Amino acid sequence: MSSRERKPISVFLAAPLTAIVLAAMAVYSIMSIRPAGSEAYFRDVRQAIEALPDNIEGYRGVERPALAAAVELLRPNKLLQRRYEHPLTGAAFSVLVVHCGDVRDMMGHYPPICYPSAGWTMDEASEDSIPRSDGGPIPITRYRVTRSDGTASLAKVIANTFIVPRADSPLGRDDRALDTVNRTRWSSGLGAAQVQIITDAQLDGSTREQIERAVAEELQGLIDAIARTRAGEGEST
Repeated sequence: MSSRERKPISVFLAAPLTAIVLAAMAVYSIMSIRPAGSEAYFRDVRQAIEALPDNIEGYRGVERPALAAAVELLRPNKLLQRRYEHPLTGAAFSVLVVHCGDVRDMMGHYPPICYPSAGWTMDEASEDSIPRSDGGPIPITRYRVTRSDGTASLAKVIANTFIVPRADSPLGRDDRALDTVNRTRWSSGLGAAQVQIITDAQLDGSTREQIERAVAEELQGLIDAIARTRAGEGEST
């Protein structure tokens, strides 16, 4: 065989090896997205999100349609956007709750990344927690963002938390919570939820505190639904 005809072994192996790797990645993806029993689990989580009341402490909620781009990026099991307004005081806030069926779809999509990419400036971030009468405090990161269109300036405060499928520790204030469930096939496939409580920056602190606590009091059903990881219990990692 001439040197022109002689080909290194790697050339002959490259295509088969690539096919094997791609096939393995596809299998892993399917397994992580659909663990055994996940259909019932996802249904329970959807129902828990839908159960969030449309009247919280006198604030009346109105559904907002989800942006098509958000649905395409997040591939959510359920996404709820609702604006609440008090009929007497005019004070208002918004709640965003999204649950992704695969935790990897949530990674990289939270305020420090999403708001700046949408034209907002991230002014500050601080760790905090929202007290509740039952179930313990909810750890959050509170972000302040601003945006100007040249004629007017907007400023928002976002209280953000994650809920992950871990019975021992389902709550996290930043994306490190996602890392804890992305390490195994079944927990990654059970997804994660993100909750944002969004208020105007000019709202007085006591009213904001009251709003955040009122919403936090309504989240236990969702926390329980996500932390109850029966779909993946007992599976090997």
